[in-house]
Amino acid sequence: MRVREATSEDREAWNAFVDTEGGRFIQYYDWKPVYENKGAKYIPLLTENDSSEIVGILPIIREKRALSSIIHADTRTGGLLTKTSLSDTERYQVISELVKYVDTQYSRGCSRFTLKDNLALAEEMSEEASAAFIDNGFRFRYDKQTRLPCIFILELEQPFEENIWKGLWSSKFRQEMNKVKRSGVVIIQDSEFHYADVFIDMLSANYKRHGTIPPTRDEVMTTLSIFRDKAKLFVALLYDQPTVVLLCYYYDSICYLAEIGSYEKDTSDANKLCYVAAIEDACNEGYRYADLSVAATSSLALFKERFKATRVPFIIYEKNYSVIRTLIEQLPVLTKRAWHDKTYIWKKRRKLWDRLVHW
Repeated sequence: MRVREATSEDREAWNAFVDTEGGRFIQYYDWKPVYENKGAKYIPLLTENDSSEIVGILPIIREKRALSSIIHADTRTGGLLTKTSLSDTERYQVISELVKYVDTQYSRGCSRFTLKDNLALAEEMSEEASAAFIDNGFRFRYDKQTRLPCIFILELEQPFEENIWKGLWSSKFRQEMNKVKRSGVVIIQDSEFHYADVFIDMLSANYKRHGTIPPTRDEVMTTLSIFRDKAKLFVALLYDQPTVVLLCYYYDSICYLAEIGSYEKDTSDANKLCYVAAIEDACNEGYRYADLSVAATSSLALFKERFKATRVPFIIYEKNYSVIRTLIEQLPVLTKRAWHDKTYIWKKRRKLWDRLVHW
């Protein structure tokens, strides 16, 4: 068994592995140029057995920060994927070899390595999978109280009108959506990306409202170009003027409601109507699931719970390569939280102390 970095020559075999082993859309090798366009180092790692057959993949990102770098493999890269037919012992070996390879080849100058896994998938991987991370120096983190971060998965069942609109969603929610329609909001589908520039501007406004760096136009356009046949925009128009734009990806039996943008925070529920239109379209097209994407905050989780989707939490494995670099890298975030919430440090004193003790 050997681990190596995949090349463009492995693209077809890599994507086939994602397809046959129940991977996610964001695990496709085709995301490599998207991340490289962002300036991040995208490293697609694969493990092969003695017959040169792929038995595991782990796309990671090595991202430069002010004084160090971090490595992460999470919801943005799809995380770890191993061959379903592997035994627990074989899976343990695959994960261990991948982690050791990262440690050897890419950890120099890094503060930490964070890996997020879907909790349901992790449970299917059994205790052996968790042991593979723990035995290789990772700490396990999962917030049982907030159950965040998480994704929301909605199982679709035709016909939409009977099973989702009336059978699943409450009458109050339906009344709210009908009120939005009566206000003049119309949802249109844009598979030719005529509203791409509008979407980019709205997405940028969203990111800035949350204090994060927005993607550039080139980054978004690269993504839309690569996945042109697997993407669609849902545009909310009010008197022919766009107010909200939702980007969806389509893969296998899943519709991913990936990104939503708006110029203003208050969209008068036009954002919810975009979700409704995308879910209805996916249901009518025969997709089995709608993935409402990641929720990292309680407010975003509350928004997505309105669609009666199932909350699927993530577990977080984290390995620190340097205590000093990690403290320096996380200090601005802790300081910002403490400044805006003067009781933050006191409320989190036990967790913060526990993390310091175990570093």
